[in-house]
Amino acid sequence: MRRAGRLVFVVLALIPSAASPQGNPLGGPFRVNTYTPGSQNSPAVASDSSGNFVVVWASHQQDGSQNGVFGQRFADTGAPVGPEFRVNTYTTHSQGHAAVASDSSGNFVVVWTSGLQDGSASGVFGQRYASSGTPLGPEFRVNTYTAGEQDYPGVASDPTGSVVVVWSSDGQDGSSFGVFGQRYANSGAPLGGEFPVNTYTTGGQSVPSIASDSLGNFVVVWESGQDGSGKGAFGQRYSSSGAPLGPEFRINTFTTGPQSFPAVASDSSGNFVVAWSGDGPGKYDLIFGQRYARSGAPLDSQFVVATAQTFYPRFPRATSVTSDSSGNFVVAWSDYYGVYRIYEVFARTYASSGAPISAPFLVGGGSMGGVASDSTGNAMVVWSNLGQDGSSEVFGRRYSPIFPVELMHFGVE
Repeated sequence: MRRAGRLVFVVLALIPSAASPQGNPLGGPFRVNTYTPGSQNSPAVASDSSGNFVVVWASHQQDGSQNGVFGQRFADTGAPVGPEFRVNTYTTHSQGHAAVASDSSGNFVVVWTSGLQDGSASGVFGQRYASSGTPLGPEFRVNTYTAGEQDYPGVASDPTGSVVVVWSSDGQDGSSFGVFGQRYANSGAPLGGEFPVNTYTTGGQSVPSIASDSLGNFVVVWESGQDGSGKGAFGQRYSSSGAPLGPEFRINTFTTGPQSFPAVASDSSGNFVVAWSGDGPGKYDLIFGQRYARSGAPLDSQFVVATAQTFYPRFPRATSVTSDSSGNFVVAWSDYYGVYRIYEVFARTYASSGAPISAPFLVGGGSMGGVASDSTGNAMVVWSNLGQDGSSEVFGRRYSPIFPVELMHFGVE
């Protein structure tokens, strides 16, 4: 008997990494980093409206002292533009956890965490660039409060180049970690002071993600231990002036078990989508999504992007999501397979209506870095791939907007 819409595993390959990626890839996976000694990992990616993109990552001992942040620009064809470049000027101790955002013209800003540079544990620093790759001014410190740790920054840019940076700050809101932000004009000048994002301050609020629409309105999401069972995903909307739009809100409907690693993307009109990993009713290790209108009203219910019971047992890790200007979106994540002890990166594409365009499909082997798309939906996924010698390198793969359903892993019974 046929049951419409139920996904089942199709055993066409015994080892998941042997499955051929489907969809509409624009060429195969390619290595992003040129310098290969040591490890290159934790990549992030941003695209301008035309599909030119920039990738940043952490590279071990390349700048002479622990980790440093490096980048590589690419044309919309996927061809490298110029050589890879060092982002951080200050090279003592470690710089990592980098994030990047681009405006519509290709000007971009990189932010990262730097150890001991602000005088206390770690701080958040940034560097602005013109679309040509030329630095715009010196690197700058983002956080004003410097006690303890300021870490895990996220950054978003509106089309004109105005920027908002968010990060986790230890002890600043009086209770473990809290989420803070700082706005900047397209000239690089700060707009007001740093501001708290989370209203609920008990326990820890951390690992923020941020997205901006075409007018500079933005939304921040983070994980917080406030939904009554482990971690939950929460968010706060803002106008372009930095004024909060309504109260903070819980994103996950199902609250039993942890809901972690939330990521957010916005279309040009301000409609946005959040993706995260967490537990669900009767299942574990799911990838979820929730769509919202520009007003902040939920569009339909939270939905399952992928489920552990469809694959071999695994543990979903960091999620990433990107949206084109019309609201079509791509969710990407990494999974750890318990049987083969390997990481794999997967993605799934959706129409602006929330209807799936594809089933989950394999992107490549490794740990999730990020995904970015241009205004028409061409997407770029980046990840770090662990080699046999224990070192890692950064890889990327480009996709056209249309992704046919992947039948290597999924079927409909």
